[in-house]
Amino acid sequence: MHEYKATPAESMEVEKSLAKQPQHASTGYARVACHRMRQAFKQKLIDIIPALQGRVYDVQPPSQTAEEPYAVMVLGEEIWKSSWAGYRQVVRIKLYAGQAGLAQADVWANTLIAGLHRASVTGKGEDTSAFTAHYLGVRDAEMLDTVTGKAYRTLRFGVYVPETEGGSAASAPGAAQPEEWLAALVGWTQKQLGELWSVYADAWPAQPGSHAVLWRLSGCETRMAGASMYELRKRFIGHITAPVTTEENRAASALVEGFAAQIQLPLEQDKGRYMSTAEASADLQADATLDGQLRLTLVQRRMRPAEEAALIRRVEIHPILK
Repeated sequence: MHEYKATPAESMEVEKSLAKQPQHASTGYARVACHRMRQAFKQKLIDIIPALQGRVYDVQPPSQTAEEPYAVMVLGEEIWKSSWAGYRQVVRIKLYAGQAGLAQADVWANTLIAGLHRASVTGKGEDTSAFTAHYLGVRDAEMLDTVTGKAYRTLRFGVYVPETEGGSAASAPGAAQPEEWLAALVGWTQKQLGELWSVYADAWPAQPGSHAVLWRLSGCETRMAGASMYELRKRFIGHITAPVTTEENRAASALVEGFAAQIQLPLEQDKGRYMSTAEASADLQADATLDGQLRLTLVQRRMRPAEEAALIRRVEIHPILK
């Protein structure tokens, strides 16, 4: 069977990813997720296209004379992306329409893209694992199997598999708590967007909500504001994901407007501690999972600690020599 061949750029990306993986974390969680992902995707394909019931195979069909139509699912590249997104698992789906022809395969392909892109793929029974699929496109959509002489239509989807769960507005007992400013930002965002949205800190969890926001700290710096004061600045990046792009854009706009309307965000309101918004912007074309649409800089002015000096024990006055 003719297999999809990665471009030189893709191959280089895989090699770099494999070299980096030991530095980040073990692939244990990702490997467990692959098995669940495979089963969940198979069931989702059948739900969307009932004609594929019992005809979704791994890697290749059991024989060259397998009854058509059928689909072949292959797990492709597993690439480390970032500490907050984890691994991206590529899923390739090949549609063999048989006598119905490639026109029917095109119809099924469009149906699968509409049903899988940005959709949650959930396991059945006791396995409630959920994976969000993103359509990646293909270099060669239509190919010919040189062994069987059958034509097929190819689809590629990407699924992000985080290594560990990040903090959230309701962290699990014993979980590491996010940084103080980050925790305050998560709480403020939750109030701004409402209960429909889930807000996380540091990294995407294994199963984020359908409407989710992730805040992560990207940098910090200090600036002198006078002889006795200095400014502490922290930069944050916000990721917004939703089933449709318009919902992401509305949430991004609402948050940027909220930062402008409420310049001071509470850090410890009972103690009168606040942080101020210095800059807030949104790039609605940015990749929500990898890059994040929001850029935020928060500032807090602090008093410099007084320097300790030796106490004066006595004072002696000498006459002025003329």
